[in-house]
Amino acid sequence: MIFLLTLALFFMGLTAEGANPAPPSGMAIVPEGSFIFGSNNCDDDEKPQQEASTKAFFIDVYEVRNAAFQKFDADHRFRDGREDFPAEVTWQKANAYAKWAGKRLPTEREWEKAARGTDGRAYPWGNSFDFTFTNWDESYLPGASAARPVSPYGCVDMAGGVWEWTADWYQPYPGNKTPCEAYGTTNKVMRGGATFNGRAMMRTTHRYYLPPDMMGGYHVGFRCVQDVEPRGKP
Repeated sequence: MIFLLTLALFFMGLTAEGANPAPPSGMAIVPEGSFIFGSNNCDDDEKPQQEASTKAFFIDVYEVRNAAFQKFDADHRFRDGREDFPAEVTWQKANAYAKWAGKRLPTEREWEKAARGTDGRAYPWGNSFDFTFTNWDESYLPGASAARPVSPYGCVDMAGGVWEWTADWYQPYPGNKTPCEAYGTTNKVMRGGATFNGRAMMRTTHRYYLPPDMMGGYHVGFRCVQDVEPRGKP
């Protein structure tokens, strides 16, 4: 059943992608369509695995970097030599930057689809973990890991490096009846794992959370998205 769903979603993605325009510079396109969302085999908040869908959208290939963020916020500070490393900021600041740039933060579904594609993979590059595929200890620039694999849609460093903010509050998925005190409108979801995290936190389905005005000592950055209308639509 999973194989047939994966095959159907793959061909649906190809059809939708052909109708979309080229992405702006520095962004990748994720076509409209369905994908496998969540997991039945991991943490309770990732359940149940289900079919979800998104409209077509553009997404930044890389996280927003310090130099770019400083153009928006002159008070943004970072260590010398880290102009091209991800900007580590609160959700509130990330959201403000996205609006300033004419973009927005991705929803959880958009983030997971961009990282995972339509085949239900565990990591952006596939189902087997390899630390050389991640910027695990920030010893090199984003996108410069030894293997430098990209997600199915061409996004870089969606596992490791820094956590990435999403637009969504930390809520249970439809059909999830397992209670959690952290659910509600207090915490925003972040994805992707970060420096020195284990492989479990770098899975495409893993969820973590923080209040929107806090970083809590975590390495948290973000990338932005833009809506896209397929060719032929007004």
